[in-house]
Amino acid sequence: MPVHMVPTELVEKEFWRLVGAIEEDVTVEYGADIASKEFGSGFPIPNGKFKVSPADEKYLKCGWNLNNLAMMNPSVLTHVTADICGMTLPWLYVGMCFSSFCWHIEDHWSYSINYLHWGEPKTWYGAPGFAAEQLEEVMKKLAPELFESQPDLLHQLVTIMNPNTLMAHGVPIYRTNQCAGEFVITFPRAYHSGFNQGFNFAEAVNFCTVDWMPLGRQCVDHYRLLHRYNVFSHDEMVCNMASKAKTLDVVLASAVHKDMVIMIKEEKEMREKGCTHLDTDDERQCTKCRTTCYLSAVTCPCSPGTLVCLHHIANLCNCHVSNYTLNYRYTLDDLFPMMNAVKQRAELYDEWASLVTETLEAKLEKKKGKQWEQTRKQLHKANTSALHISARYYIKTSRSRQYWLHSSQLFFSL
Repeated sequence: MPVHMVPTELVEKEFWRLVGAIEEDVTVEYGADIASKEFGSGFPIPNGKFKVSPADEKYLKCGWNLNNLAMMNPSVLTHVTADICGMTLPWLYVGMCFSSFCWHIEDHWSYSINYLHWGEPKTWYGAPGFAAEQLEEVMKKLAPELFESQPDLLHQLVTIMNPNTLMAHGVPIYRTNQCAGEFVITFPRAYHSGFNQGFNFAEAVNFCTVDWMPLGRQCVDHYRLLHRYNVFSHDEMVCNMASKAKTLDVVLASAVHKDMVIMIKEEKEMREKGCTHLDTDDERQCTKCRTTCYLSAVTCPCSPGTLVCLHHIANLCNCHVSNYTLNYRYTLDDLFPMMNAVKQRAELYDEWASLVTETLEAKLEKKKGKQWEQTRKQLHKANTSALHISARYYIKTSRSRQYWLHSSQLFFSL
């Protein structure tokens, strides 16, 4: 039977049979996470290794070209200064039958978009973002020994579990088959996994829209608990946007302002006096939690080259705190004007959004009032008809007056 005629359900059933088989091994190869910058893209790119035909020139600047999508204006990743393979630069995937990708969420809980250029379908399983913690708890419950040694196990793309098992424990799981020429988009913190039905070629990249901003901040805090490194500095991205406040989209400015309020409040509460500044080196990770120390870090003369974030000062060394040096990029006096500039940019939008919300709520209340009035009239009409029916019933059957009164009271109580 030709490969393309094999039912996807049959391949899927065999895949999970092999996963669950203890005494049976199958070896497959998967060309995953291949840098498009080095090996080329499936989409046309300017000055690429391959000549672009006249018919394909329209795709050079197309938004659906994954080389463009991540860095388009609506994506806040345009304010990340470094090129990040897999996030702002697409990765390539060459699959074969049964090659798989384990349960995971995207770096920094970002969106992802995957395009299947050609070949056999790719089967996907996904859980909504709101069920992320539920999925993690189920996996920890079923494989506790693995998570004890590696708390960030699910970030390592090495854990596969039958979706039926997850659903049996109450985790909502959805599936789809992605065919050639189709896109699949995953949302923030939405766990997903899957496998390839056969030989195929796909390309994927990440992007972040305005609604992702608060989730990005939550993700940094989550990474700190897991001692997981950041792919990029969220604080640096926010400060970069704030420095361009006058040119920001007003909706984005509103989101940036809310993010900066949280960022500055936390920074202000945890800072101590210091006098030196951080350089612009990107390799500035907290020794304890591996978070990127962009705004500030603490060092001690006894441990050259070692620094910690403000959350882990107690983990720096055994010296007294008075010996520590606070290294900072901005003073608080620098940060507040940046935040106010973004606030001024966002004020018009916030006022408009508030006005729209009030108007919609007023219309909703008015609509509810009209609906209630109509319902009241309909009930009154129904009650009147019911009374007439009860009255006729009373006359025809010569029932007692006590029963008729009871009936009328019953109808009026509806």
